[in-house]
Amino acid sequence: MKKILFLPVFLLSVCSAFAQTEVKPQSQAVFTEGRVINKADCVSFCYPGTKFSLKFSGTSAEVKLKANAGYYVYSVDGSGYKKFSTYTADSSAKVFTYKLAENLSSGEHTVSVMLVSEGLFCKPEFYGFVLSSGAKVLKYDTKKRVKIEFIGNCITCGYGNEAKGRDDKFSDSTSNFAKSFAGVTIQNLNAVSMVVARSGIGIYKNYGDKKSGSEYPMPRVYENALINDTVTKWDFSKWKPDVVVLGLGTNDLSENNYDYEKFALAYIAFVKNIRKHYPSAKIVLLNSPMLHYQQSQDLLNVITNSKSAMNVLQDTKIYRFDFQELSDDPADYGADWHPSAKKASEMARYLSYFIKTDVLKKKEKEKK
Repeated sequence: MKKILFLPVFLLSVCSAFAQTEVKPQSQAVFTEGRVINKADCVSFCYPGTKFSLKFSGTSAEVKLKANAGYYVYSVDGSGYKKFSTYTADSSAKVFTYKLAENLSSGEHTVSVMLVSEGLFCKPEFYGFVLSSGAKVLKYDTKKRVKIEFIGNCITCGYGNEAKGRDDKFSDSTSNFAKSFAGVTIQNLNAVSMVVARSGIGIYKNYGDKKSGSEYPMPRVYENALINDTVTKWDFSKWKPDVVVLGLGTNDLSENNYDYEKFALAYIAFVKNIRKHYPSAKIVLLNSPMLHYQQSQDLLNVITNSKSAMNVLQDTKIYRFDFQELSDDPADYGADWHPSAKKASEMARYLSYFIKTDVLKKKEKEKK
């Protein structure tokens, strides 16, 4: 009789000893970068660059994500990003579990997971982290890091930047936000970030739309939490950036089918709206390396005029930064004539320096 009672107790103790530590997606221990919507058992999101980080003491870590919904990169203890896919042979699978680290040494560790493809259609979801038995979650401190928001389009998203060349067609599999100019700038500055970007989107006219304008350009969807949710409004009090980088205009002007006046009015109105949401932020207005000739000049004129108009309103926290236009060098290009990862890294180097020295006014340390 005693043996019969002893066996289940023994099994229960073994199961408890090896029980993993679940960290829920809404846990305060999870440091989230980007716009998300909380649901019962997960958080939903869509913008590339959305990132989830966790600091813990333990020997292993896994992440749970919606299956068949995008490409991600992850980092362990500050190591370089590694890319993985959530796509599986099972199209009916709901949750995809990916092992981030195992057999870690005792002590503190950090893991980060970031969406690097666009989630408008696949609607990604984060279901939390799973740690080794006995693991403890720790506070993730970001107090001393600069906060940057990127608002942009395909160039910001990293559209096809891992493709072999400009004749390749777009694919989520060859797009990588971590290798975009925005993603690399965030890494260069060790910044906390938020990204609101979508390929094809414009200030007043999205790519391929009629000359009179689009129903859902960036200024309209910017007020919503997610681009694929037209109901839930974003609460701008949740997060206040130190710097906002605005990189739009390519899709408004890339076709010879635009209304310059409509574009100019929409651009300055959007800059004013950003200022309304972020009274103290420094705003950097970018040109487009993909535009040439008259289209390029029109964008530069609008940026210059917008900056001047804000200065008239005694807003001196507006900056302009110009990328060099893409050259004829094939190495400049990823899919569909968009910037390659190599070119984006070069773009980020110059932008990072500008933000650090001109915007944040941080002097470079003298080389000894």
